[in-house]
Amino acid sequence: MHIEQVKKYVISSLLCSVVLLHSLAMAALGATGADKGGAREGLFVISVLLGVVAVAGVRLINKLSLVTPWFLAAPVIPVLVYYFVLWR
Repeated sequence: MHIEQVKKYVISSLLCSVVLLHSLAMAALGATGADKGGAREGLFVISVLLGVVAVAGVRLINKLSLVTPWFLAAPVIPVLVYYFVLWR
């Protein structure tokens, strides 16, 4: 494996872990602590957008097309958080 490919893997994994951690934090804060008007929905939208940024960043780092069904995976973290915190 070439060093350039290893660099792409490392940067992609760091980007995903950092951005998706923030996405999880926004979703958890929205699900548990945001009681002010519109804060819950706003944090949910920010969480989804952070997921989209993570997918787009990985695709751009690896020089792949941005048109991909992986963008449908962006709302998975917020939806799971809301399901387990609010609807259960």
